[in-house]
Amino acid sequence: MQLISKIVGIFIIGLSLSCSSLIPVEDLSKEALIGIGKLKELKYNFHAACLEECTFTKVSQFEIEREANCACEVYLKADEQVNNLYFVLIDYWEGLYQLSSTEINQYNLNRPATTLAASNLIEFKEEQLLAFQKLTELSLKAVTGQYRKNRIKSYMEDADPYQQLISEKLIFVLKENLLGLMEIQNEVWYSFYKSMSFDPALNTMDKAAAAREYYGLIDEHRIKTGQIKALIEVIELIAKEHHKLVSSDLKLNSANFKAEIGRISADLRTLHYTYEQLKK
Repeated sequence: MQLISKIVGIFIIGLSLSCSSLIPVEDLSKEALIGIGKLKELKYNFHAACLEECTFTKVSQFEIEREANCACEVYLKADEQVNNLYFVLIDYWEGLYQLSSTEINQYNLNRPATTLAASNLIEFKEEQLLAFQKLTELSLKAVTGQYRKNRIKSYMEDADPYQQLISEKLIFVLKENLLGLMEIQNEVWYSFYKSMSFDPALNTMDKAAAAREYYGLIDEHRIKTGQIKALIEVIELIAKEHHKLVSSDLKLNSANFKAEIGRISADLRTLHYTYEQLKK
């Protein structure tokens, strides 16, 4: 009887230590989910950029119509592609969270593994489409329990090359495409309002009102640009540090592994704070 009690005690202690060793991974997953989740908080996307440009053009040319009639459908498709990239990264980190969490699994992954198709704005290479498919499959295994907790490091290693490609694509789309559209719009605003400042038909008060309007527009863009850049930094940091973790020979329950995860989590919290400050 005493022997059985000892065995049970050892098992409970071992289970407790095992669970506590996963807490840093759980915390990192939470921070990654919060960081990548900022994308859904953005009040700006490709469709919004198109409507913004279209509306400004009509206003500046004094076009009055019953409907704006802005041809922005292709931009909706671009936003759908961004959402697909976003969701596959969220699903991966949700899988890692479920594997490391001591909570009851209440998450159901019911988004189908759709195939990304090229749009007029966003084109995908074959390896990026494959990465999307593979990362989705791995995430499904994690949240449905087909991956076991003692294989967390394997889950991260298996997913890393695909996570890198998807992160790289999302960063490119945000940095080159979305921020690029915003830069073009800024130049359009500058040219329009600058020409108004030289218009002899306008009095001083009209020109002052135009200047206030211009600086209001670019200030809104400055905040949005800052948020997008902060989000890009988050995705870059997560991808880079994830690769460093899986490339190291550190054991999951080692002090150094926990310390590395703690440092990454702290860096992510700093970027989260930067993002939140821009919303004020």
